[in-house]
Amino acid sequence: MSIRDVIVFRGIWYLMTLLSLVGLSISLNLLWPPGGKSPALSRFLRDGAVSATTFYAVTVLMYLLFTEPPSTNGYKDFTTNKERIPQVVFAELASLALLTSPLYYSNHDISFVLSMSLFTISLFIGGTGLIQLSDKFRMDMKHAYITLLCGWLSCLFGTYIFIYLPSIPVAMIFIVVDWMLALCIFCYNFASEEFSINSRVSPLPA
Repeated sequence: MSIRDVIVFRGIWYLMTLLSLVGLSISLNLLWPPGGKSPALSRFLRDGAVSATTFYAVTVLMYLLFTEPPSTNGYKDFTTNKERIPQVVFAELASLALLTSPLYYSNHDISFVLSMSLFTISLFIGGTGLIQLSDKFRMDMKHAYITLLCGWLSCLFGTYIFIYLPSIPVAMIFIVVDWMLALCIFCYNFASEEFSINSRVSPLPA
């Protein structure tokens, strides 16, 4: 990977993380308007949300101002199953959490559900961006894009289902959607690798 590619990829993740900070700020103002009175539990959740947003902001500034850009050797392809397992586990759990998170506040009004969904997806995007900006925990680039896409779809499906289809068959929809997203992530990480290995072995004689 060239230096230009490294700069472009890091620029994409910086932009994603900054957009997530904007989404977190907007959702915080919608959920807890300045000057409004809230119960103790709500204040506790607000303080936790503000702390998470502050952590994201400080970390992205640290990566931007006080961390040297990694070399081109830092962006390697993940070639073994052992290297791919942690990123697959993260993607699967994140997609499941985004899909089921509206369940915990589905008894609130639509505006609250939408605000919480905005906060949740912004938290996910920012976390993925910080992972990609780090040197130790960085995921495979294409896998990170697939994880983002699956996360967006999971949050969209979960929010839509609990707003417009709050019924018992929702559980089956959850199972089908989560299975399809999980299969997509699994096939990219493991089935594509097996196909690429098999394609290198030509059945024809040299």
